[in-house]
Amino acid sequence: MSEPFLSPTETARRLGVGVRALRLYERKGLVRPGRTTSGWRVYGAGDIERLHHVLTLKSLGLSLARIAQILGGRAPDLPALLALQEDVLTTRLHDLQRARKAVQAARATISRDGRLSLENLIDLVRETTMSTMDEARLAASAHQVLRDAIDPDLPGLYRGKVRDNYDLPDGRRILVTSDRLSAFDRVLCCVPFKGQVLNSVARWAFEQTADLCPNHVLDYPDPNIVVGRRLDILPVEIVVRGYLAGTTSTSILTMYRAGQREMYGHRLPDGLADNQALEAPMITPTSKAVDGAHDAPLTAEEIMGRGLLSEAQWRQVSETALALFARGQALAAERGLILADTKYEFGLDAEGTLRLADEIHTPDSSRYWRADTYPRRLAAGESPESFDKDVIRAWVAARCDPYAEDIPEIPPELIWKTALTYVEAHERITGRTFEPPKPAPAVQERVLAALEHFRRG
Repeated sequence: MSEPFLSPTETARRLGVGVRALRLYERKGLVRPGRTTSGWRVYGAGDIERLHHVLTLKSLGLSLARIAQILGGRAPDLPALLALQEDVLTTRLHDLQRARKAVQAARATISRDGRLSLENLIDLVRETTMSTMDEARLAASAHQVLRDAIDPDLPGLYRGKVRDNYDLPDGRRILVTSDRLSAFDRVLCCVPFKGQVLNSVARWAFEQTADLCPNHVLDYPDPNIVVGRRLDILPVEIVVRGYLAGTTSTSILTMYRAGQREMYGHRLPDGLADNQALEAPMITPTSKAVDGAHDAPLTAEEIMGRGLLSEAQWRQVSETALALFARGQALAAERGLILADTKYEFGLDAEGTLRLADEIHTPDSSRYWRADTYPRRLAAGESPESFDKDVIRAWVAARCDPYAEDIPEIPPELIWKTALTYVEAHERITGRTFEPPKPAPAVQERVLAALEHFRRG
C-alpha cells in the first residue's frame, strides 16, 4: 500500500497550526513536502513526524534557526534549553493561576450581585485570554526586524541607540523606533517587534497622561514612526524609582550593594532587601551621556548649581515626573503589574512649554513586574518576574563586564523569548491586542516608503 499524503490544509488542521506556519517551516528548511504531478504540495508520514519534532522543539522556546541546527545534527545546549523551558512553564502556570482567580472572582460577583457588569466581563476576558498569543502568527513575521531606517535624502539625521531621527526644516522631528535593544550604553542585539511595541505602548501612555503633561506627538504615519515637535531637550535625564532595583552602574540597587547609602541627594536606610519597595518614590537624575561617556548621577543641588536647570524648572520637572509616575503605577496596578521605575525625557517647545519627549512607560524606559508573584518572590529572595529587557540585560551582566568587555553572542532562543515578552507586555500594559507586521513586504521597505512622503513634503 502506498504512503498516504495530506494536503497543506489537512496537515495544518491535524497539527493545530496555520498553513502559513507550514510555508514558513518550508522556507526555513525544516520540512520539504512532496509535490503532485500538478505541482501541489503534499505531506507524507515522514513529513508529519518531522513537523511534530519542530513543534516540540518550538515549545521549548527555541528559534527556528536553532531548531534547524538541532535537526541537522548539531547537539543542543541541554541545560540552557531546560532552563528556558522551566521559565516558559512557570509563566504559563502563573497565567493559569491568575486566570483561575479572575474566574473565581467573577463567580463571586455573580453570586453576590446576580449580574456581571460589561466592564467586569471585559476584564475577565482579558485576564483569561491575554496569555494565549498566536505564536504561529508571530513566528510568520519573526524575520521582520528593523535594524535601521536610513534615508539619505532626509535632512538632520541623528542616530540614537534605538531610534533614527530626522529634523525637518519646518520644526518637526521624525523618530523611527528600530528593533535595536540597548543596555549598558551600547546596542546588544535586535529583537523582533520591539520597535513597534515601544511605539504603540508610548502612544497609549501619552494618551493616558496628556492631562498631566503635554507631549511632543503630532502624528503616527507608520507603526514604527512618530512625528513630533522638535524640542530643546533638557540636559538632565529623569528617572523615578519606587523600588530598590536595577543592574546598571547608576541604579540604586547597584550603588546600595556597593555600600552606598547617600545617593542622588537621598539617604536610604540599612537593611533593605533587593527589589524592596521604597518608603516613597525618589527621583534619581543623571547627566546626559555624550560620545560614549556614561550617565553620571546628579543631585538637585548639583543640577541647579551647575545651571543645568533653574530652580523653577527643576520644581516643575520633578513635580510633573512624580505625578506621571503615580499615574503610571495606578494604570499598571489595574493590569496586575507593578511599575517599579521609569525614565522621562523632557524638553521645551518654541513657546517655552514643558513637554514630554521620546517615549513614556514603555518596556524599554520602564521596569515592569508581575504583581501577583512579587510578594512570594521577594520573600524568597528571587528576582521579580519582569516585562522588560532585564531578561537579556541580566543574561549579559552574568557573563561579562558589559561596560568593559565584549558582549558574548546572545542565544537566538533568548532573543525570541524576549520578543514574546515584549508582545505580552504590550497586551498586558495597554489591554490591546498586538498586531505584528505582515510577513511581506519587508518592514524596512515599509518604513522607508513612509519616510519618502516627507521628502516630497
